Amino acid sequence: MFEILIYIIGGFLAGVATGLVGLSAATIIAPLFVTVLFINPYIAIGIALASDVLASSLSAFHYMKNKNIALKSASVMAISVVTFTILASYLSSNAKPVNLGIMLNVFVVLLGLRFLIFPVKENVNSKIFKFTKSKFLLSVFWGAVIGIISGYFGAGGGLSMLAILTIVLGYDLKTGIGTSVFIMVFTAFVGATTHIIIGGTIWIALLITGFAALVGANLASKYANRINHKILNIVIGSLLVVFGIVLIILYLF
Repeated sequence: MFEILIYIIGGFLAGVATGLVGLSAATIIAPLFVTVLFINPYIAIGIALASDVLASSLSAFHYMKNKNIALKSASVMAISVVTFTILASYLSSNAKPVNLGIMLNVFVVLLGLRFLIFPVKENVNSKIFKFTKSKFLLSVFWGAVIGIISGYFGAGGGLSMLAILTIVLGYDLKTGIGTSVFIMVFTAFVGATTHIIIGGTIWIALLITGFAALVGANLASKYANRINHKILNIVIGSLLVVFGIVLIILYLF
């Protein structure tokens, strides 16, 4: 019963994080399962990525209904992310997966502060900006970095994509979240497939966690599409700062 409760809690919280801020489910599920249930890290990441597929698909559906997905300008980054996710997922099978460490935790806090101090505003021209050569190169480069992070560690991809979409490509916040969640569907699928084929999985954990993630993502994505940019910036920033600080404390102690 204890294991099932952890599956439900982890899946639901991960789904909420995915629907609300585009955070990868693996950021919550993998550390929770490894620390509390002592599940093999590679298998835990595979379960988390599989849950990401379900949660991200439902979240993307809600964002698409609200016309908050703009994939055309992000297609180059999406291809780069998926390609390097496959590569990193395969390579990580030969090494013991570890968490992203103190640098990722600090990045989460800094990203949260960025939303609080320099909030992303509604950008009515966000769909007509020019896709320059420099943005193409940046999309390929950061797509590769994000793909490696997602495939090897199973975490950080959603936040990283959101940062690149809003800061580098000029997306408004809701469109950035919607587009990053949509890309995560494919990223998580190839990562989960590779992990499950190579390392196997715990099917009962995957099924329960995946269903709980669906419920959480459904609630959160509906809420995220209804609130204005100012409130969403505050919610996202606050959650990321708190979550990042907690990760830093756990990492150090």
